[in-house]
Parts: sequence; C-alpha cells; structure tokens
Amino acid sequence: MNWKKFVAPFALSLTLGVSVTSLASCGGGNRVDPYSVDVNMEIPAGTTINFWTGFGEDINGVLEGMLNEFSQETGIIVNYESKGGYDNLRNQIGLSATSGTFPHLALAYPDHMSTYVQRDLIVRLDYYVETDTGEDAISPDDFYSDYMTENYEVEYDENGDPYLMGIPFNKSTEAMTYNKTFFEWAVKLDPTITVPTTWEEVRTVGHAINTLLEEGSDASNHVTYFGHIAGPNGEVYEKWEDVPSSIDRSDVLDFRLVSAETFHPFGYDSGANFFITLCRQWGGSYTDVDPATGEGYLTFDSEEVKTGLAYMKQLHEEDVVAIPADFGETQYCSNAFTNLLSVMNVGSTAGTAHSVPSAARFETDVAPVPYRDEEHKFVISQGTNLVLLDRGTEAERAAAWKLLKWLTKWHNGEFCAETGYFPSCSYSENSDAYQEFLNREAVSYVDTVKKNTALVNTNHYINEEENWTKFVDTPFVGSDICRNSVDAIMQMLFFTDGATPESVIADRYNDLRDYVR
Repeated sequence: MNWKKFVAPFALSLTLGVSVTSLASCGGGNRVDPYSVDVNMEIPAGTTINFWTGFGEDINGVLEGMLNEFSQETGIIVNYESKGGYDNLRNQIGLSATSGTFPHLALAYPDHMSTYVQRDLIVRLDYYVETDTGEDAISPDDFYSDYMTENYEVEYDENGDPYLMGIPFNKSTEAMTYNKTFFEWAVKLDPTITVPTTWEEVRTVGHAINTLLEEGSDASNHVTYFGHIAGPNGEVYEKWEDVPSSIDRSDVLDFRLVSAETFHPFGYDSGANFFITLCRQWGGSYTDVDPATGEGYLTFDSEEVKTGLAYMKQLHEEDVVAIPADFGETQYCSNAFTNLLSVMNVGSTAGTAHSVPSAARFETDVAPVPYRDEEHKFVISQGTNLVLLDRGTEAERAAAWKLLKWLTKWHNGEFCAETGYFPSCSYSENSDAYQEFLNREAVSYVDTVKKNTALVNTNHYINEEENWTKFVDTPFVGSDICRNSVDAIMQMLFFTDGATPESVIADRYNDLRDYVR
C-alpha cells in the first residue's frame, strides 16, 4: 500500500468475508446478487440509473452539466435528483427502502453509511474493485488515505477486517480566514502581531491585538482605535471627511462601530468541530466503535480533553477566543468578521467566501487552522462519499459503478475546480482542470479567497512534509446524535456560571447515556 498517512487502527484487507450475503431484503424489482455483477460487461446504451445527492442549486448546476457529458460519452442515462440537504437525503433513502425505490448511487456521510448497513441498503465495493479490469478501473490506493479511512470504518467481516463501503467525492475541511489588511496594518505598529499558527500564538497575538486597539499607538498619541478610523500608519480619524484624499481607502480600517466590548480577535464557527478537533489536538479522543458489534460509545471523558477545555476556557475569559454567541449569532462568526468585530475566524473551507466583506472594506486571506503543537496537527475532514445501493439489474449496477469511478477519480478535478471542494486523489489534484484553477488569475476578492483556500489544502494539509492529518471519527448508528449534543459543549463551558471541563463533560455523558460504555 502506498496510501498517504494511513492511520486506521486495523490491518487492511480487501478480501471478501467467508460468507457473502445478498442485501436484497428491502424490496424492489429486478434484483440480483450484487456479488455476481460483471463490472466489465458492455453496458447497453440507454441503461438508466438514479443518482441522489443533497447539493444546493450552485453545485447542482455544475453536476448536471457533468452528468450530461457522462451520458454523451457512455450512452448511460442518469436521472439526477437533489434532496435539498444531506439529512433529507438520508431520510428519503430510508423512506424509500420498503418500496425499493431508492437510487442506484448516492452521496453519504460515514454515519449515513452505518445506517444503510443496518438496513441492508448498501453494497460492499470490494468485489467491484477486485474484479474490475477496465481501462477506467480504480484502486483504493488511488485516493488520499485520510479520506479512505472513513470508508473502511463502517462494516467489518467476522475476522475484524473492514469492507470498502464508499469512495470519496466532495471533500472539504476547516481553515482560518484572516483580515489581511488588518495584519499588514498592525504589524507596522507592533511587530509581534503576525498570523498565528499554534494556539499559543493565537493567545499571544490575541492579547497584542487587544492592547493595540484599546491603547492605540505612538502615532495616534495613545488614542484608542475603537470607534475611530485607522490610517495606514496608525493615524486616527473621527470621520471619513477627515481622511486625506492621498490615502488609499483600501489601506484604511473603519473601527467606528467597534468597541472593546464587541470585539474579539478570534472566532470559531462550529461548536461541534471546535470540540471534536480539540479532543484530537490535545491527545484525547471523541468516540470509538466496537468492531464486533458496530456499537459506538463516548471516549472524551479524559484528562487530555479536560486539559484542552480548560485551556480554551481561559482563552475565552482572556477575551481572545469567541464563538457565535459572543457576537449575538447562532451559527457562524462570518458576519462579525466582515464587520471588523474579529480579525480571524475558523470555518468550513466550503464557506470561506462568506468572509469577504462587501464594498471591499478589507482584503481576506486564508491559513491553516491553529494546532496545539507539531505532533498534534489535526484538522477535521468533511464532505461525503459516493456509495452504491443494493438496487437494479446487472447492467444498472455496472452502470452505477462506472459513474462512481468517472466522478470520484477521472473527472473529480473538474468538479472541484468549479465548486471549491478538494480533490479526492492525486490524479484529480494534478489534473489539467484543477491545476488551471489553481494557477489562473483571480478576477475578484471572492475568487482570490476560493483559490487561496484551495492552496491551503494543496500546500499544507495534503503536503506530507507538513504532517497534517485530516480525521473523521469512526461512524456508527447514532453518531449524528452525539455530534449534535456535543455542539453545545463550548457554549456551556463559556457561558454557564461555574462551568468546568468536568461539569460539561458530565452533562453531555448524561445526555448521551445510551452511548456510555
């Protein structure tokens, strides 16, 4: 195996289990044994397959064009439907199980895949990989191991060896957007204010930023920048009319609607991602699964996680780190960021464009998320995988497999270049379409941020010399319930009187008592 940084705690096996069972128990017509499919057969023109996703309109437009191209190349007809969100996609597949009207091919998160295993809806892909001899055949080795791990942590044979249940398709992660104009301005007044890489640097830089904005600089005669307009060299102005016309407006920061009470240097969008990543970065874990039973259980009641929570609580009390609630928001910190209420924000790479302010108030750039130290450079992996569901004739199953290969490897670079998702494998990363995207000249601030987000992935996250690990915790039925519950941990820790790491962990263990081992 030449996978990049394969970190799963089991020995990989692509062999089928001794007992192979057809997953035909959920109904539907014209069903065949999925392990007797000839994936190398000549697929009759006009063969029709159904494909469901949870994408929105912007992604649908890209994908529909690609599917038309696939049909022209192969003669296979694809009936494509978006179910308007991933949760609804999972629910619709579940509702269609009894009638056998679920699709041949679908997107799935790992926990969705676990549900499909439980309901006998999903097809193991080991047989397809092993018997495919076509020119378009794919191998698990083709794909980044950090993405493949989650596809091997869903179902195991009686020997504890994992089955291959999906292939990565649309992938994203988290990154830190920062106010580039601010940092270029601040470093001239305080050389210690640079873009941080570690959490300890976030703390140091956050304190320096708060001090600078509160106390001003020598050039401003120690007048606070809060409530004022800041010139490029530290000047302070009361209103725009006072700013000399010789000063480029792109070098000016308008803090007139910002105060010490409303400003926080660093924001983090997702409470769940914040906590789950903290578990990894502080040397602990979040959940685990018993391979023999498939049952998941909590593992975050540990000294490592408590230490990480105590550290973040202190950063919040020191007015360095904030979450949406600090800004009066419920989900994201991007509005606060674009209104200069913060200058750094961690959020999904799929949404970094939301950190570009209107009217070009400042320039936004992108960096990796902060990490604890060089030995704990973890960043969460997001996005879904393509799976085959147990439906259809032999020709339909072979056609669905052909589309899965076409999308995940051979044309994945085109998809990612148009949508902002990250390539699933080095082939798509190095494809002409994706390289053209990385190297073309941006025509807007939004284009610049999208390109720079992609470069964070290319230059840092998948660069082996940087030693980053994209992780997904092992899925199980109910893992979405656990995630929804722990989403509240950081807010409870920061805003509940007397809250401690021990108390918030105990509270969530009580809420999730069905998953306590």
